[in-house]
Amino acid sequence: MKQQLDRTYILDSMPVYKAIWTLGLPTMMAMLVQVIYNMTDTFFIGKLNQPYMVAAISISMPIFMLIQGFGNIFAVGGASLISRLLGKGDRAGASRAGAVAFWSAAVVCTIVSIIGLIFIEPILMSAGASENTIGFGKSYLFIMLLGSPFIGLKMALAGLLRSEGATREAMIGMASGSLLNIALDPIFIFLLKMDVAGAAIATVIGNIVGFLYCLSFYTRKRGVVSISWKHFRFDREAYSEILKIGIPASIGMILTSTGFAIGNVFAAGFGDDVVAANGVAKRISNITVMLAMGMGHGCQPLMGFSYGAKKYNRLLETIKKAILSGTIMCTAFAILFYTFSDFWIKVFINDPIVIELGAKIIRSFALGMPVLAAQFLLMSMFQALGKGAQSLVIAVSRQGLFYVPFLAIFSSTWGFNGFIRALPASDAATTLLSVILFLFLIKEFQSHRLERERTLPLELSGELCGSSPPCDHR
Repeated sequence: MKQQLDRTYILDSMPVYKAIWTLGLPTMMAMLVQVIYNMTDTFFIGKLNQPYMVAAISISMPIFMLIQGFGNIFAVGGASLISRLLGKGDRAGASRAGAVAFWSAAVVCTIVSIIGLIFIEPILMSAGASENTIGFGKSYLFIMLLGSPFIGLKMALAGLLRSEGATREAMIGMASGSLLNIALDPIFIFLLKMDVAGAAIATVIGNIVGFLYCLSFYTRKRGVVSISWKHFRFDREAYSEILKIGIPASIGMILTSTGFAIGNVFAAGFGDDVVAANGVAKRISNITVMLAMGMGHGCQPLMGFSYGAKKYNRLLETIKKAILSGTIMCTAFAILFYTFSDFWIKVFINDPIVIELGAKIIRSFALGMPVLAAQFLLMSMFQALGKGAQSLVIAVSRQGLFYVPFLAIFSSTWGFNGFIRALPASDAATTLLSVILFLFLIKEFQSHRLERERTLPLELSGELCGSSPPCDHR
């Protein structure tokens, strides 16, 4: 009970800066571990010196992200609804939303797993597999699909934990699975000589452990809300609220995967060295992206709670201070990557041509990093507030609305230099659009504030008279 009260205090009354870092830091650390895990997985498979294996995992990765996307629907959508209901003081409604999100995620992820197993070969072929890679791809993806319900449910539970301020527990659930995956990779890949299948087994085991940790939080009844089956019922309004926020967030994940693939197609037009350099540079720059995204996800319950409780001043203070803190952080990483660009590329590869190209690419990417915090925090804010249309616009803008057209226009106009400028230009355009949408939202807050200022004296007047309708003091 004390832990529940502490989490409510964080969302409701803790000083804003302290609340931002209390909620944001654990989520950022979980995201950072995820980035390191992605790098490590590629590192170990690369040591086998089997390009077909690396290609098979690369082909399977968008499918893996799609699986995560289905879990993310209920993670983001459920978290947004729960935090707003908690802000209104409706714990029963929040528990009902939690149960709807969890059990719906279980059903959807299981169905996706079954469909994937039935159509595994055509799915891989449509994703770009060849005769050389299809065997490795099937070995890897078959195991991943068997474990996909746990992968999706871990994503969903981590989001539900964050919705009630339990970001530390969400971080442990995400990080423990990723760290175990990193530890098991060399055992299954090298010691047991299981190659790509070993990498998949390590991933599934790590995700099962992370899922079980997150689930234990609720089975031990430590949550403010409950995901128990007894709270589940088909609630049309709950599904509407969850899906209108969760689907845009998942579309953003899918478009990110698609954008990376299209970027590689354009990079191939400049040669294989550019493909390699671009891939390494994107993995490195993804550190800043994931940290900015982690801060946004961490602050989401704080913003949703404040909005639900109609504490608009606290909400605006959270947004401003989180953007300031995040911008300072992202700018520091931008300077670090820009100044020591050669060093970061050498960590992954020693080819001089790739190092030179990669250094140019990462310096260009660094130009767009300072605006990432505002972009991802505002997207998380719209998700937290239940503003599905705005969050969808921002989610599709970075990779879909701006990045792909910029790639085509810039590459054809300025060649390689245009190619490497497309991503920072996309980040700048998406952030500008996010700010414009936010300015429109501020007008809504101002109208709510004026309405409360008009009604509050009347409510107080009624209370002083001891009657329900306000009386007229003369």
